[in-house]
Parts: sequence; C-alpha cells; structure tokens
Amino acid sequence: MASFISRMGKRLKDPSLIIGALSAFGVKLLAAGGAFLLNVIVARNLGAEQAGYFFLALAVCIMIANLTRQGLNNALVRFIAGYRVSGDIEKVGGLFKYASLRVFFVGCLVSLILYFLSPWLSNTVFNKPLLTPILEAASFLIVPLALSQLIGFCFQGMKKVVPAIFYQSALLATLAVVVLWLLSPDDSLSAIWIYVICTFTVATLAFLHWLKVVGRTYEVLGARDKYEVNQAIKPLFLILLMSQVTQWAGQLVLGIWSTPHEVALFATAQRTAMLTSFILVAVNAIAAPKFAEAFKKNRHDEIEQIALSSSRLMTAAAIPVLIFMVIFAPWLMSLFGPSFAESAIILRILAVGQFINVITGSVGYLLQMTANERVLRNNMAISTLILVVGSVIFTPILGMLGVAVITALAIATQNILCIYQVKRIFGFNTLNIFAR
Repeated sequence: MASFISRMGKRLKDPSLIIGALSAFGVKLLAAGGAFLLNVIVARNLGAEQAGYFFLALAVCIMIANLTRQGLNNALVRFIAGYRVSGDIEKVGGLFKYASLRVFFVGCLVSLILYFLSPWLSNTVFNKPLLTPILEAASFLIVPLALSQLIGFCFQGMKKVVPAIFYQSALLATLAVVVLWLLSPDDSLSAIWIYVICTFTVATLAFLHWLKVVGRTYEVLGARDKYEVNQAIKPLFLILLMSQVTQWAGQLVLGIWSTPHEVALFATAQRTAMLTSFILVAVNAIAAPKFAEAFKKNRHDEIEQIALSSSRLMTAAAIPVLIFMVIFAPWLMSLFGPSFAESAIILRILAVGQFINVITGSVGYLLQMTANERVLRNNMAISTLILVVGSVIFTPILGMLGVAVITALAIATQNILCIYQVKRIFGFNTLNIFAR
C-alpha cells in the first residue's frame, strides 16, 4: 500500500489539484462526519420506525429539490468558469440572477403542490397515513435546499471550492447535528421542522456570502447567452433526473413495498456507504471547473492530465475507506441502534458500488464540462433502466437486499459506460492510473 501511494504521489502532475483537493477534503470531511452523526442522532432519538418516516420524507424532498434546479447546477459551473476565464465577471452576476429566480419560482410552485398532495402520496402511494404531516412539513425544505445547492455550484464555477462544499453539504449537516442534539426531538415531525429551520438558515447565509463575493452589479444576460444556457440544461436536466432516481429510488421503492423499519435500515446503510465517495465530491469540486477551463481553451492534453491525477488521488483515498467499511460493517451499523446491525450486509454491498463510482474517476463531470452531456445522458438512461426494472422485480421478493444489489449494479454500469465513452472521445482510460 505504501509503494502504491508513493507512486500515486509522483504521478500527480497537477499540484493545484491536490492542494485544492486537500482544502476541499477537509470541508467535505466535516460534511461527511456531520451527515453520519445526523443519521446516528436521528436513528437513536427517534427509533427505527420514526426514523423511517423522517428519512422517507427527506428522500422525497431532497430528490424534488434537486430536480427543481432544472439541470442548472453543472451548467452554472461550466458557464461561470468560462465567463471567469474570458473576464466577463459581470455576466456571472447576471447568470446567477437568471438561474436563482427560475429555481425560486419553480421551487415555490412545486413545494405548494407537494404540500397539498401529501395526504394522497402518504395514503395511496406509500400506504403510510402517519407520513402525511411529516411530508407536509418537509415540503418547506424544497426552496431553501435548491437555492443553497445552487449557490454552492456558483461558488464552484468561481473555483471557490471551500465555500462551495460548505454550502452544498457541510454547514447544513453540522448545524442540524448541533440543533437536533441540543433539542433531542422524539418524533419525526419535530425533527423535520428543526431540519427545515436549519435549511432556511443555510440558504440565507449562502446568499449573503455570494453577494459579498460577486457584488450586486451584474450584466443582464443577452438572448444568445440565455439560449446557450437553456440548450445546455436540457440534457443536464435528464442527467439530473436519472442521477436522483439512482440515488433515491431504493428508499422510495422500499417506502412503497416495505415497512418504515426497513426504510430506516436501508437509508442509514446507504448514507453510510456514501461516505466512501466523499473524496469523489471533494476532488470533483476542483476538477469540474478545471475541465471547463481546459475545454474552453481547447487543451485536451490538460483534460487528460486532470482526469488521471484526480483518479489517482481518489483511488488512494477510497481503498482504506472501503476496507474499513467491509470489515467493520456490523459495528458501524450498530452505532445507529442495536436493530440496525442486521443491515451490515446492505452496507457492504452499497459500499462496493460507491467504491466503483470513486475509482472510475471524474468521468461524469468530464463529459458534462466538455459538452458531451448527451453521451452521459445515454449512459445514465441504461443504468437507470436497470435500477428501475430491477427494483420492481426484486424488491417484493428480496426486500432491501434486492434493492442494494440492483443499486450497486446500476452505479457500476453507469461508470463503466462512462469510462468507455471517455476512452472513445478523448483517447485515455481513467482506470489506467499508472499511465505517464
């Protein structure tokens, strides 16, 4: 292992990538730790059944909030990075205003619809009447979640990685952990309302920080700029939709066909397994605007260098995390409560899926930042089809075990297809981490 990491270090030819990644790593580590502690506190305070309602409502609203961004997230990273390189800073403010107003109005509409549809969804779709007030309260999460995430991607486009990750995940997780620990709610409705208040706080702080960095002056986007953004977000929205299905389908399917207890077991295992990929998020925050810049300058050799450097860094970081999760899965899951230890096998399966996601490198962002989003969309369509069909077939038979296997398979399929497409388009393999 030592020689492996040593060889990695010698081949990391982009110093700014590793320096930036270390900063992002620290903030993402805070976010990952906060998210893990949040799940532990919720599970221990509420118990498996009430935690199941909390995680199910949260999954529904996070998925909707992400879709409310309409694919603007990665479009903002690409276009803001491009404006910054070409010196059109005032266009950054114009793009932010255009995007944030779109997200705000769509978010308000969707939140209102979800609030009034909550009784029908709880009784008819999920067959869980007790979910109704929790889902109604959770509907207020949609607008602040969508906007805080949007601002985080704007910071990412400006190459301000620490505030990007801070507002995308770290601050909310940390704040929610502290408030939930201090107040110790004993039911899911109270816990959701606390989470709502924390989310509004994060969105407000993110907005104020963005105004301080960029200023209030902006250039109204012209018709051509808006056209280019709108053309880019069409395939990006489908990519976003399919990524959300891949991430949240397991919990939603179990919410339909299983008990709140199993939802809680699967949700905690999945959220723990996703800690394997926290290094992916940290490196992507650095790599994405670098891909966009290199593509803007037509430097394909630089794209290859960034991609291989990020793959080396992520592989070195992910291996020990996977080993730890596989060996200590029962102990990790027992932290959520004695009844959660039975989902250790679920954690192991999902952790392997996330490990494959990490070691394949930043292939998804590479394709998106180089105007190959339609290629990524097609790859994700295949993996999403596998997930949806497989979940419908195997969930009624195998329960959360079937969902875990299908989820891991879908993630692996998506990333292997992306590796193939990167090789076909750019001529290099991101798995070939020892290439010179």
